[in-house]
Amino acid sequence: MKNRGIEQKINEYLEAYTKLWAFSGSIAAMKDGEVLFKNAYGYANREHKILNTTETKYRIWSITKQFTAAAILILEERGALKVEDSLRKHFPEWTKLDSDITIHHLLTHTSGIFNYSNLPNSHRTFQRMHHDRAELIEMFTSKALDFEPGTDWNYCNTGYYLLGLLIEKLSGKTYSEFLKDNIFKPLGMFNTGVDDDKTIVSNKASGYYLNENDLIHCNYIDMELMYSSGGMYSTVEDLLIWDGALRTNKLLNRKSVEKMNTAYKNNYGYGVSINMNGNRRVVHHSGSCEGFLTEIHRYVDDDFCVVVLSNYGFTAVNKLCKAIAAIAFEDKYEMPVKPEVYDLNSETLNSYLGIYGGEGFKLELKKEKDDLNLIIDEEYVLPAYPIGENILHHTWIDEEYVFEKDEEGQLSLWGAMKR
Repeated sequence: MKNRGIEQKINEYLEAYTKLWAFSGSIAAMKDGEVLFKNAYGYANREHKILNTTETKYRIWSITKQFTAAAILILEERGALKVEDSLRKHFPEWTKLDSDITIHHLLTHTSGIFNYSNLPNSHRTFQRMHHDRAELIEMFTSKALDFEPGTDWNYCNTGYYLLGLLIEKLSGKTYSEFLKDNIFKPLGMFNTGVDDDKTIVSNKASGYYLNENDLIHCNYIDMELMYSSGGMYSTVEDLLIWDGALRTNKLLNRKSVEKMNTAYKNNYGYGVSINMNGNRRVVHHSGSCEGFLTEIHRYVDDDFCVVVLSNYGFTAVNKLCKAIAAIAFEDKYEMPVKPEVYDLNSETLNSYLGIYGGEGFKLELKKEKDDLNLIIDEEYVLPAYPIGENILHHTWIDEEYVFEKDEEGQLSLWGAMKR
């Protein structure tokens, strides 16, 4: 194996990392068509002490979107649609939907349709409830647009739900059946599927979250709502197969792959983000919801892919992907360390305490005795400690939270303004 030395360095890095920080999940990387590294850590099910393996299945949430996009492109290659089509062309009965909204707008989050994940109390109520499909269609197609189609960008799970309906209408199959018959089976992705939360899926991990210093079960979420926006499960090994299929045009022709990997507004393509890591182009996406955090980074010009799937919903998966990429490319990287506690004076600390956020998101920084906690939506408590004058660090994972002030002196944390 020509990359044996790199494999050893990745293994050494992750051994050091998992001694310092909590991690449960599977990791795999491939370079030049060769599996460079794969390993698993922690428990797929803590109650029954079942270990994670590289064949463990995880909910991948929004990584699903690139599969939905690929399904649309397959249908375009077969002449069933054009991405420039108005959605109303295929659903003329949706009379309340703006006829200017195209399939391309849905794929790129530029339709102006509201994101159901941003509804008030969406996390606590809407996403946990069962909704009839007819009710959702009426809601998704009749609500006023946030902006004129094509003029702005807003991440939109709603749009990807509608794409699933389009796939079903044009193919005559369910979304799950279409993906199975046209993507999973042809590529040999036999450990990948769409999770309806009813079918028993072997080797599927349980999802966990953190509340203060206790691991807890994640909340229930309606998988029928997740659907084509985030309803899939997969393994690290299958996602390496996915990368190889896109890289070699085994599934889609070159023109379709180029459409998928083109950066439109906000550097978003078709179900993927396109950014630079140094001088290397990365096509990537994350998946995050109840109990799971996932990430796939595809260095499409350098024949490299890294996948991190975790059944801890509080893992620094993006940071791990970047670290493994640095090792693989023999770039400069630092071994994991745990920052020391910074002696932050009480006056500065007190100025940081309080509530941050707005509609749909609340973050509170609270000091209780000697403990400093970030409380998300009055539900999840993340323990933290200061490592600098304006930086907190998560106690369990390698993640920082930076306090920033704008020109008017308004304080923000985690992108949320202080109230």
